[in-house]
Amino acid sequence: MNGYKISEAANRTGFSESALRFYEQQGVVVPERTSSGYRSYNAEDIESLQFLARAKRLGLTLDEISELLLLLDDDECRPVQDRMRALVTERIDETQAKIGDLIAFTGQLQRAAARLGPHTPDGGCDDDCGCKSDSPAVTTRTLIPLGASQDISCSIEPGQAVERIEDWKALLAQAVGRQPIPSGIRISFTRDVDIAGLSQLAASEQTCCQFFNFTIGIASDTVSLDVTGPGDAQPVIASIFGVAA
Repeated sequence: MNGYKISEAANRTGFSESALRFYEQQGVVVPERTSSGYRSYNAEDIESLQFLARAKRLGLTLDEISELLLLLDDDECRPVQDRMRALVTERIDETQAKIGDLIAFTGQLQRAAARLGPHTPDGGCDDDCGCKSDSPAVTTRTLIPLGASQDISCSIEPGQAVERIEDWKALLAQAVGRQPIPSGIRISFTRDVDIAGLSQLAASEQTCCQFFNFTIGIASDTVSLDVTGPGDAQPVIASIFGVAA
């Protein structure tokens, strides 16, 4: 029987032999066996494993990948593509929610850091030194997205960062296209998008995050939103507003 041994399949797919055995046990990719009992991976098995590797990099679960592999066996791209797009979109939503949580937590840490140092009492800690509690008088926080410079910062009320992300997520779900522009991205909508709501949300975002620049364009059949910013802001723009398809 012609085929690849498990060591050869591992070299071709990047998986360890133990991982290939695991996927076999789970019924995901099950190779044939030679008369001597050795595993023999054919070309289709290798393609399935390569697809599995990419899907794992996109954060898909093993159950979801198994579902996609069954669709892949039918040799019809559209069902695979439609289901994969839906799963990847779910991961985008989950990732953006996590980004909102991380941004909110970063603001909490920065608020605590700002309280440490200005007042150091003689002797033990007191209520104003920042070691035991936050000052109740502090109602805003400085927010710097992870990995950005100090110039890429926002001021926003505690607890509103996640809500703002949700507002953008709801609006951006209506987007019909994205294309790269210098220093940012252009997001396209149909004319029935809530232009007033879009303008208000962009204005609110720019008020607290002044490194963003927003430009709204209105044509006969489309509405566009240009989001630009400095180099350090590009990861933030991509995480919130997506990337060009």
